[in-house]
Amino acid sequence: MTRIMAIVSQKGGVGKTSLVQNLGAELANQGQLTLLVDLDPQSNLTTGWGLDPGEDRYTIYDAMSDPKHSTQTIMEIRPNLYLMPANLDLAGAELAFINEIDRNTKLRKALSPIAHHFDFILIDGPPSLGFFTVNALAAASEILIPLQVHPYAYKALDQLMSIVAKVEEINPSLFLGGITLTMYDQRNSLTSAIEDAARKRFPGDVFTTVIPINVRIAEATLDGISVGEYEPSSSGAKAYQALAQEVIARGQA
Repeated sequence: MTRIMAIVSQKGGVGKTSLVQNLGAELANQGQLTLLVDLDPQSNLTTGWGLDPGEDRYTIYDAMSDPKHSTQTIMEIRPNLYLMPANLDLAGAELAFINEIDRNTKLRKALSPIAHHFDFILIDGPPSLGFFTVNALAAASEILIPLQVHPYAYKALDQLMSIVAKVEEINPSLFLGGITLTMYDQRNSLTSAIEDAARKRFPGDVFTTVIPINVRIAEATLDGISVGEYEPSSSGAKAYQALAQEVIARGQA
């Protein structure tokens, strides 16, 4: 059964798109057919794979407008790894769909014709709790939350979880698949305190693997590749490899 994961956070700069890109790459490396969905009008996931959002191609917006375009939207970017790209057309999606009854399930309908082909679908939306995040949550089977090890990010969890509770009305099977601690800096005295608080508040939901602050992750994105391709021996690459193993294992439990 396909695991559709919405990677959500209303706070920017927490490493969310890097998480989608690099976790997706490692899932694919470990034999999982993986589809990445760029649901952000800024198209950072698309550019993170070295693609120009300005090129003429089918995008996630076309698939949401008419699911018959879903198959045409999918691009193979690596063995076992596929992408539904975005461009600036997506910025007009909320206004275009505002009067449609199914506006909150547009993404679910776009994924419906193709989801069964994949083991994992990872959805990357913008850092907000609006239209795109609601669509991601309505389409997903589980949520993966990147939690920056910072007091403001930790406090923002309350607002995020309230939105999740509301979306459960249209997607009652949605559940918390896990929380990943990102931008982890063990030299910072606050890090262990926030980590302890998160693990106590969400027992069993916080992954053992943490994603460290690692400049190689950002450098890889600038080169349009994953950190595992850029420098396999880096702490960032090793962390994503371990996280992918944990994610796969949770689905087998």
